[in-house]
Amino acid sequence: LGAALRGLRSQGVLVMGSGSMTHNLAEFFGGAREPAPYVIAFSRWIESALERGDMQALLNYRSLAPHAERAHPTEDHFLPLFFALGAAGDDLHANYLSREVMYSMLAMDAFALQPVA
Repeated sequence: LGAALRGLRSQGVLVMGSGSMTHNLAEFFGGAREPAPYVIAFSRWIESALERGDMQALLNYRSLAPHAERAHPTEDHFLPLFFALGAAGDDLHANYLSREVMYSMLAMDAFALQPVA
């Protein structure tokens, strides 16, 4: 779906994907405030794959990324990443804007996907 929208960039249209880098609501009410180690490990693995432009690793994150099942018991809040990646195209760079973690387990990474200069 994202790839079908790729041409919009040349028309000046901003395509946005919104979800959560990690989203395990079963752990939401634990009361912890420091980022959980699995949240950091998963989020930084995704960041590294984005920096490398490793689409195959990203598409196989469920089996390759550390703690993927725990970070996303269901994929609904992670799938917008693939929509944005498809719209951005192949030669992209993830410019990280935020690596905020809320309530210990909600990683709310924000980044802009920009063409490699």
